[in-house]
Amino acid sequence: MKKRNLFGSILAVLAVCLFVSCTPKVEEKEALDKQTVLEALGELDQALIDRDSATLTSITAPNLTYGHSSGNIQNKQEFIDDVMNGPFKFVSITNEDQSVTISDNVGIVRHILSADATNAGNPAKVRIGILMVFKQNENNEVVLLARQAYKL
Repeated sequence: MKKRNLFGSILAVLAVCLFVSCTPKVEEKEALDKQTVLEALGELDQALIDRDSATLTSITAPNLTYGHSSGNIQNKQEFIDDVMNGPFKFVSITNEDQSVTISDNVGIVRHILSADATNAGNPAKVRIGILMVFKQNENNEVVLLARQAYKL
């Protein structure tokens, strides 16, 4: 009887060890940091200049709210459509007086955006204040959740 209990106990321990070693490990979420948020912002700025639809799609959250200094607010699809097909085209973007605040999986960016652009083919200069909210999603990707521009 003792051999049977010992054998059963050994089998139970082996089964637990096998289960634990074969269970897929859940990837731990990387801590969001300022550099990662600034890299996402740089990627977004370049996608705006390049009118890169694929990058704009991947760098923005599905429930994006994108506010312009005019007061116009766009969802993700409206924002991407406007960048791709609208009359306004960025030539260069510079971000000044920038600050980044991290709170858990959210990065808040404030800066002054200065840009050279064209509007319906005519040269345009832009200088506006910006507040952006980036969020680290479940795949450790940093995406733009919200943006609000304001006139200076």
